Amino acid sequence: MGADGLLLRPAKESDRRTLWRIHTLAVEALCPRAYAPHEVSTWVRLLTPEGYLRPERPRTVLVAERGRRAVGFGQVDAALGELEALYVVPDEAGHGVGPALLSALESAVWRGSAALLGLDASLNAEHFYQRHGYASVHSARRPLTVDVQLACVRMQKQRPATALGRWPAWRRG
Repeated sequence: MGADGLLLRPAKESDRRTLWRIHTLAVEALCPRAYAPHEVSTWVRLLTPEGYLRPERPRTVLVAERGRRAVGFGQVDAALGELEALYVVPDEAGHGVGPALLSALESAVWRGSAALLGLDASLNAEHFYQRHGYASVHSARRPLTVDVQLACVRMQKQRPATALGRWPAWRRG
């Protein structure tokens, strides 16, 4: 556990509803400043607890807890070097949860052979990723339905030379 009371741990099967709740709360509260109401409502409607921790799609999924409360989660495909999710409950945004999760997920990728870590940032998250060393590559679209395709930004970060052989705090001791 960090000095700020934040604990990162691997997600387990029983976390599916928690991941769904965090994702839903974050989208509903943080995305309306960047997306139209129908885009946000479509996005939320498509989220289901069964969509998380699918056994046919092995991923590194971490849950952030403060006290006994789950306050964020992130998911990365370390083999492909793709950050697939990073969400924080609204009242914890700006309190270090996102950077802690991002750092741990990056470490999982850098332990492998990926030279780049890519992601599709929602428009409201682009500046967060820029502050953490990601470069905008191009505008992109994330299709939700035939009629709703979310604007996003393709971003990437190169493996730092210092990342070789580093273990994240959540995997140590």
